[in-house]
Amino acid sequence: RAQALALGDLCFPAGVEQGSPEPGNSRRCRASQIVSARMVGTPLPAVRTSPLLSAPPRRSSWLDTSWLMLADVVGTSVLTYAGVARQLGWVLSVSFITLLSFVAIYTGVLMSRTRNLIAENLGYEPLTMGEAARILGGNRVAAAIYGIVYGFAFLGQSSYLLVLGQTLQGVLYEYEVCLSTAVLASCGICLPFLISVRDLAESVRLCLINLLLILAVLGIVMFQQAQNGRHEGVRTFLFAEDLTVFTAFGAMTNVLFSYTGHWLYFELMSEMREPEHFPRVFRINAPVQVGLYMLVACWGYYYAGDTAAGYFLDNLPNGFAYRCASALLFVHVIVSFLIKNVVLVRYLHSLVSPSRAARRWPEPGGARAHAEYVCLAVLMLMSCFFVANAIPFFMEFLGLIGGFLSGPISFLLPVVFYVMARRQSAAPEAPETPSTCASALDPDAKAEIGSLDPAIAHLVYGDQVDLVCPNSSLPDEAALSKPLLDVACAKGESGQHSRGPTSARSLPWLDVALFVVVGAVTLPTMVVGTYDVLSRIAANWDEQGPLFSCRVLPPDRVR
Repeated sequence: RAQALALGDLCFPAGVEQGSPEPGNSRRCRASQIVSARMVGTPLPAVRTSPLLSAPPRRSSWLDTSWLMLADVVGTSVLTYAGVARQLGWVLSVSFITLLSFVAIYTGVLMSRTRNLIAENLGYEPLTMGEAARILGGNRVAAAIYGIVYGFAFLGQSSYLLVLGQTLQGVLYEYEVCLSTAVLASCGICLPFLISVRDLAESVRLCLINLLLILAVLGIVMFQQAQNGRHEGVRTFLFAEDLTVFTAFGAMTNVLFSYTGHWLYFELMSEMREPEHFPRVFRINAPVQVGLYMLVACWGYYYAGDTAAGYFLDNLPNGFAYRCASALLFVHVIVSFLIKNVVLVRYLHSLVSPSRAARRWPEPGGARAHAEYVCLAVLMLMSCFFVANAIPFFMEFLGLIGGFLSGPISFLLPVVFYVMARRQSAAPEAPETPSTCASALDPDAKAEIGSLDPAIAHLVYGDQVDLVCPNSSLPDEAALSKPLLDVACAKGESGQHSRGPTSARSLPWLDVALFVVVGAVTLPTMVVGTYDVLSRIAANWDEQGPLFSCRVLPPDRVR
């Protein structure tokens, strides 16, 4: 009990409110609280959010979150599936859609487990992937993850602008509108929505409508294809006639991209009233995604075969159906763009003005906070405009994002986070202090976190320190006062230090096997698939001119 009191005094000195540890000591303080609670028998403190980010309001149910995810993931990526089937053939198209759905569900569940482990054992709610990395790996790891994850999200926003430009061209197909001009006009249409919505929960009611919009777009295209019948001389293959390893993994990048909304999962969980219910979202998402992707791929490939276009609407001739589908898709993409914009701009706002990022209009300083949010939203929109015009090839753009960034972020990082969270939550129970040492303990002694006994050191520092005796090389934070040093190095009856159970560190064999599957799917796609996509982008640049050239719809888009 004296050790526990010393820990409590260290983490929360006199005059410091509990729950607000000094910067840099939060993880060690939480570790001390866990051991202290175990030793004294008091409840653990409440889970806190990161001190670097402001927690959003918890207003979403798991059903609301499911609609948000569908609106984000089931969108523009499904428009590539006819082209994907053309590149792969029947067998690989069905196989990849099915395989990657299981990988996506499993890694999504891993993120939920990771969130629960961090909250229960380290005392923090990871609001973002970057904050999860900070809690588990430190500031340098967090900086790298933030750069990768939000760079990926930024590219995704740019691809949305590209689609908005193409759909606006489709609505105005009688006129020779340059793609760059159409993208700029789309930015102007989006702007009022981007500067007015600041929380994901505010857009939940739009998500069901948004899902219906993309279904309507697909329905129009498929109905028109069925009405027009199969193209003359159309051919389909079990395996594509020109299939190679490079084209297979290149097409797989698009399938992978359509399943990778994981970068948003921690944000979505942070707005849920019951974040532990997050895995329930896959009861709706998984069947809808697999069924929709399979339907579009098979339908488009059956009717267009080896002439199927990579952009699904390009399988329609100019006319009323093409105009209607383009208009509906335009509205759908605006909503999808809005959802991701909330997350990206909110993160930037938390960096620029952390004290005001969570303030809203009725609160003091809310007007200034909203003005800052508006400026950042406009800056983000301008940046996306330039990127969208730099790579104006829809299928290749999505493939590049999917191969190079989507796989590592959505499939590999959840595995790494989960292993790290299990490792850090596998700390043993504090061993009982031998009676011969307990008498020597000074209740007023103060010691740094992690220095009281081997269990506490192991809990706080993991494998970074091996506290086995006074002569161990310890970091400065682990300096011991003499009475506590005697306790820390006390030996049990066996003469060895008690480290407690380590079985919690070992992973079930099923998880290990699934980790191998995830790596086998992701790594080749990242290398081989990205190379194939880059080759196609370079070929398109040579064929269609330099960057920011005026690209108009060809008179006859259907091949």
